[in-house]
Amino acid sequence: MHFKTNTFTAADGEIICYYKWEAYDSQKSRGVIQIAHGVGEHAGRYDRIAHRLQKEGFTVYANDHRAHGKTAEIKRLYGYYEGTDYFEDVVSDMHELTQLMRTENPDARFILFGHSMGSLLSRKYVLEHGEGIDALILSGTANFIKGLGHFGLASTKVVSVFRGRERSNETLRSFFFDEFNKKFKPNRTKLDWISSDDAEVDAFEADPYRIENFSIGVFADILTNSKELNKTSAFADTPDELPILMFSGDKDPVGEMGKGVTQVAENYRKYGNTELTFNLYEGGRHEMLNEKNSKEVEEDILTWLNTHIP
Repeated sequence: MHFKTNTFTAADGEIICYYKWEAYDSQKSRGVIQIAHGVGEHAGRYDRIAHRLQKEGFTVYANDHRAHGKTAEIKRLYGYYEGTDYFEDVVSDMHELTQLMRTENPDARFILFGHSMGSLLSRKYVLEHGEGIDALILSGTANFIKGLGHFGLASTKVVSVFRGRERSNETLRSFFFDEFNKKFKPNRTKLDWISSDDAEVDAFEADPYRIENFSIGVFADILTNSKELNKTSAFADTPDELPILMFSGDKDPVGEMGKGVTQVAENYRKYGNTELTFNLYEGGRHEMLNEKNSKEVEEDILTWLNTHIP
């Protein structure tokens, strides 16, 4: 096993589980990388890239967000969230983990790495704690998908009024993920949209920590924050000289088949960032780290890290 797991207590008393991959040579550690995973998955899915990074001299941390993975397992409440702002709570949790990382690695360079929902959380984190970040990596991030997003926001608000934020809603859940999967008909599975590699899709489908159903508040807060984080002010408030690596597949429905994620990259440049690198991979779907060309993606990440974290 390449990692150890532990827990910390969040500001509101919630117990959060996290993973740690220690750099192979801790005396020559190049920095620490904090990973924020996506919706429905868990930090353990990043073992392959984290193991590669620890061999390259990085120590990697990643917590299972609330309602996800081993954090949800503590109370056996998978997908359940009863708070008032999921993103605020989760970004606060991420910052608690950052503080723990800094205690254990006081002089280390700090890289934040977020995928999908985790990329949105990371973008929000930068707005609140950007002064402490040396580099940012965004995988499978998204623009605000206007049609789907506006419909989703309106629907989640209506459902929340009548049923509350804590309850799940199968109709809304199916609408979002089925909409992504429609791009790849005829479908072999419900998860065709994440990768063109059947083995990776099947592995995630069989993953005991994969979650499909969430409290409606989770969906509502993802959509609300997606809209806020794609406003001009959010791009303008991101530190101009923060090195950012963005990557996505041009067949990722979350990135609007390359169009939405390209707009995000253009907005970062337009509103001041001078250190953006953007890689759009031909034929890639939502999870480039689990695509057929994942080795190429890993090499590109390491090349970028070698440039910015020598």
